[in-house]
Amino acid sequence: MTELKPVITVRTKDAEAWYTVVWTALKKADKYEVTMKVPAVAGIWELYRMDKEKKLNLLAVTHAWYGGLRSQIRAAIDPDTTADPLRKAAIEDGELYFRYSMSDSLPALLDTVWFLHSIYFPQDVRVEHSGRFTRIYLNEKAPDKVYWLE
Repeated sequence: MTELKPVITVRTKDAEAWYTVVWTALKKADKYEVTMKVPAVAGIWELYRMDKEKKLNLLAVTHAWYGGLRSQIRAAIDPDTTADPLRKAAIEDGELYFRYSMSDSLPALLDTVWFLHSIYFPQDVRVEHSGRFTRIYLNEKAPDKVYWLE
């Protein structure tokens, strides 16, 4: 069986782009695990909180450019890095999970995060796409087969 490498790829035709995001498997968010195993490269990542019914709830989907995935995820799961009491409580008392995919292209990161925000939070899209394409499509792959897009 071939191992999926967690990277973002793109195929283009005219002004349209078809992105494929290959995610890592969901991993329990532990600061030591993140420090030791997450690469310090650019990419996108998602953070989830497990609720009492054992359902994953998406807390964040964003890109990491400066500082890379390792520092961004590490800061996101550390309750001491936020002054927001609600966020701090969610992080401190929560069972957190994360996954990521890598890319060294800032326009690709912006396009994929914009697409995911448009689907997950259509009333609150907080990132702009790169402006290179008139239509963007996205497909997900993950070794644990956790998919949110249909």
